[in-house]
Amino acid sequence: MSIPAITPETPYVDISLSRVDRQQQSNLNTFFGKGRENKSTGKIIPRDWYEVELIVDAETIRDPIYPKGDFIVHTDDGLTFDCQTQGAKHKNFRSKDDLKILGRWIKGKLEKSGALKQFEPVTSQTLQTYGRDYIRLYKLSDSEYYIEFDVSIHYKMLKELHLKWVGTAPEFHVYFAERLNLFTGDNGLGKTFLLDVAWWVLTGNWVDQPAWPQQVEGKTPEITSVLSHQRDSEEYRSLFSLSDQKWLNLRMPPLLRSLIVYVRVDGGFSVLDPARQHSSIYHFTSDHLWNGLRADNKVLCNGLIQDWVNWQRQPDISKFEIFSSVIRQLSPHADEWMEPGQPTRVSVEDTRDIPTLDFPYGNVPIIYTSAGIKRILGLAYLLMWTWYEHTQASKLRQQEPIDQIVFLIDEVEAHLHPAWQRSILPAILEVAKGLKNEMKIQLIATTHSPLVLASIEPEFDEEQDKLFLFELQGKDVTLNEVPWTKHGDAVGWLTSDIFGLKQARSREAEIAIEAAYTFMRGESMETFPEYLRTKEQIHQELLGVLPEHDRFWPRWIVNTEVE
Repeated sequence: MSIPAITPETPYVDISLSRVDRQQQSNLNTFFGKGRENKSTGKIIPRDWYEVELIVDAETIRDPIYPKGDFIVHTDDGLTFDCQTQGAKHKNFRSKDDLKILGRWIKGKLEKSGALKQFEPVTSQTLQTYGRDYIRLYKLSDSEYYIEFDVSIHYKMLKELHLKWVGTAPEFHVYFAERLNLFTGDNGLGKTFLLDVAWWVLTGNWVDQPAWPQQVEGKTPEITSVLSHQRDSEEYRSLFSLSDQKWLNLRMPPLLRSLIVYVRVDGGFSVLDPARQHSSIYHFTSDHLWNGLRADNKVLCNGLIQDWVNWQRQPDISKFEIFSSVIRQLSPHADEWMEPGQPTRVSVEDTRDIPTLDFPYGNVPIIYTSAGIKRILGLAYLLMWTWYEHTQASKLRQQEPIDQIVFLIDEVEAHLHPAWQRSILPAILEVAKGLKNEMKIQLIATTHSPLVLASIEPEFDEEQDKLFLFELQGKDVTLNEVPWTKHGDAVGWLTSDIFGLKQARSREAEIAIEAAYTFMRGESMETFPEYLRTKEQIHQELLGVLPEHDRFWPRWIVNTEVE
C-alpha cells in the first residue's frame, strides 16, 4: 500500500509526550505499571516492554482533528496498522488489539537513535536527547491518519532528483551537494524549471503551473526525489497521468522540518514554514513583499515598508539591529555601504512613513532606489521576516525553532551591478549562518554570471558544494556535474568550458582575433569572411575593434612585422 501524500494543507494535531515524568507507570512507561492479573490463578503477569497506551490531554482531545474510535494509521516509515481511542472522552490512544504495535513503533525509534535502552523508563530527558517530544497526526479522512515521529526529518535535505520525460531532455539526474549547488548554462535549457520542480518535491506545491511533461507515446513521465540524512535516505515518486492530465503523488515526502525559501527571478518569493499550519506556504509578488499580504481577512505579512518602520520605532530595537546588520552584510563593500536612515513622508497622497537608506552620497527613500538595491532589500527583509515569524510561531507552539534552511534562488545576479554580483552569494551564506548557531543551509541557485562563480572560489568546498552545467549538444540538452576548477577572474570564467567564449570581448573582436591566430599559424583562411583573409585586412579590422593598449597587439605585431 502506498504512503499517502502529505501537503502543507493537510490538517494535523500534535499529541504531546512531555508528561512522561509525571506519569512514571503509564503512557510510554506501561511496563513499569501494575501487571495484568490472571483471574483464574490470581497471578500477576508483567507488562511487555513495548506496551504503550498514550494518555492524551483534554485540550488535544477537543481538537476536531483528534480521532474518535477506530481508525487506520500510516506511519512515516511505511507501516500501516489499526488504532483506536477509547476510555473517558477517548483519552486513551492505542494500537488496536495489541498495545505492542504502537509501542514498538515509538520505542523502536527512541532505541534506534540511542536515546533509550531497553527496560529503562522514558523520561523528558529521553525525549530531549531524541529531539522530539510529540507525535504529529495528519488527518487523511475520517478513518485514516498519517502518524509522524521521525526526528531525522529535521535534518533531511534534497539529495537526488530524477526526471523522466519531463523538461527539456528525456532524462535528467541530479545528485545535490549538502550545502551549495550552482547551476549555469545557456538560456532556455531548464535551469528555472529545475528550481520549480525542486520546490514542488520539497513542498508538494507548484509555484505557478505544474511541470508539463513530454508527450511521448508509450512513455510515462516521472519525477523521483531522494531526501537524505547521515543515517538514511527515502525515495519519493510521482507519475503523470496522461488520462487525468495531472501528477499523481504515489509517494510524496511528509512536511519537512526546514524553512524553504524560493527567490524567483520575476521579483516574487515563496516561503514554506513548518511551524505554521494551513497557511504554511506564502507566495509573494513584489507588491506583496513591499506592501503586505492578506488573505481571508487575516494579515499574513505587513510588508517591508510597514515592518521596517515598526521595527525601527519599537522600544526594543534588537530586531531592527539584526535587520540592519543583514542589509550591511548584503552590501558589496565598504566604499558602497548603505545604512537605514530615518523614515520620511514622500507624498501628500500617501500617509505612510517610508523607510530611507543613507548612502555615501546622501539619503534616499527606499521606493526610489534602483531595481538592484530593491532586490537586495527584498532579500534582506524576506530572510528576516521568515526567521522572525518562524520563531514567533515556534514559541506559540512551544517548539524549538528549526535549524535548517533550503534556499532556492533563480539568477542570483539579476539587476545587480558587478560589485554586488561579486558579493551577493558569500553574503547570503553568511547571513543564513548568522540567524542561528549551527544553522544548516542547502542553497540551490542558478546563475549566468562569471563574477558570481569567481566570488565563490574562496568559499567552495568540494566535499559539500557542486557546480552543474546545462548544455545543448546538437539537439540534445544535457545536465552534468562539472569538476570544480578555479579560473581566477571573470575573463578566466568566461573563456572556460562553463561559458565557452573563445574571447571575453565583443563578437567582432573575437572573430578578428581568431582570424589573426589562424593566419599566424599559417592555416587556411577559407572559413573566415572575405574581408578577413589577408594580413592587411585582419590588421585593419583589429584597428577597428581593439583598443590601442590591448594585450593582443604585441603578439600580432611581433609575429607579422606590421607597423
